[in-house]
Amino acid sequence: MSLRIVRVLLDTGEYETLATSLPPSFTPNQIRELYHARWGIETAFRELKYNYGLINLHGKQEKFVRQEIFASLIMANACARIISAVTIQQSQKAKYDYMANQKMGIYLCKQFLSHPGADGTQLMRDIARYTEPVRPGRQDQRNLKIKSFPGFVCWVAA
Repeated sequence: MSLRIVRVLLDTGEYETLATSLPPSFTPNQIRELYHARWGIETAFRELKYNYGLINLHGKQEKFVRQEIFASLIMANACARIISAVTIQQSQKAKYDYMANQKMGIYLCKQFLSHPGADGTQLMRDIARYTEPVRPGRQDQRNLKIKSFPGFVCWVAA
């Protein structure tokens, strides 16, 4: 696989370096726009990996891996529908509006679905207890840390 390294200028005046397999007919600005458009997809993949347990796949055959991925997608859709139906009481005195914490909502939904006969209204109240502020336009600094190769530890019996 051959890759092309492209540096694009960000709105902050800094440069971002991207590796791409797109042909040279794509300009750096087009690549920047495509990268920006894909960001929502990348965050959705991160959520599937970490919140729904797809970081480690358990199937060894392709059909079982597909089954696990589709099961996680169905769970993600079910949890998203449940969490979006939760009503969060907004305070007039608060600086921000609040929404349900997605990660905690997913955890509570998984617990609810694994216990037959659990109370749905209690689930909604539990999700509403865990909130986070909505901060429009907020951008955090990227925390880049260089990770070295951990190596392999081999024990030899003498």
